[in-house]
Amino acid sequence: MCFLGAVFVAAQFLTTLEPRTIQAFDAYARAVDAEVSARAVHSAPLAGRPQGVFMINAGKDVAHGQIHDWSAVAYLPGVKRSQVIGILEDFSRHAAIYPEVLEGRVERRDGNRIIAFHRVRKKKVLEVNLEASYELDILPATANRYFSRSVATQIVELDGAKRLPPGRDHGFLWRLQTYWTLEETREGLWMEVRSVSLTRDVPAGLGWAVKPIVRDLPRESLEAVMEATKRAALARR
Repeated sequence: MCFLGAVFVAAQFLTTLEPRTIQAFDAYARAVDAEVSARAVHSAPLAGRPQGVFMINAGKDVAHGQIHDWSAVAYLPGVKRSQVIGILEDFSRHAAIYPEVLEGRVERRDGNRIIAFHRVRKKKVLEVNLEASYELDILPATANRYFSRSVATQIVELDGAKRLPPGRDHGFLWRLQTYWTLEETREGLWMEVRSVSLTRDVPAGLGWAVKPIVRDLPRESLEAVMEATKRAALARR
């Protein structure tokens, strides 16, 4: 009861996303972007990599915020790259595939850029409802690969029927960038997804109660995304 009470007390505190928090995330995201982009073209094959979910940074403290950086790798025998691309790019199907997604749609496609929308629900003791707009860019990759970067251009927290101003909310999710790399082989498809997100920091005195939730949610969300993508791709196979 003490644990749950502390969580709900922490959740009552609205917070503001500060410019220096944004600057810290933007600098981190630029470094990740350069690293992942280079690997999509020049790195060693994904084939044979260890499979699973891997921590890169689980709650890296920055000014009044935390950066979460996780990756996951999976292999799907007998699956073609086009089958998974169809899943990733068709946001209108995501509510039927991904457990957290309540609604999804593609609002516009312009060549290699997709403008899309999700309404999502995240739940771990607390329930958080969010609306997110995305720019998904399909980026250069070698002949047997697919590489995309999705950036959440706006994240709005819903408080009942009320839409809280972006960056003036509970700070459960302020920024999100997701990278997918697909590598097709004769036997099947290797998939890698990396997720980099920004949340609020932990209120003073409540770290023991809140930090495990803030730390674990990004990992659990990424794991759920990978598993749901695998199920949908194998069903299409």
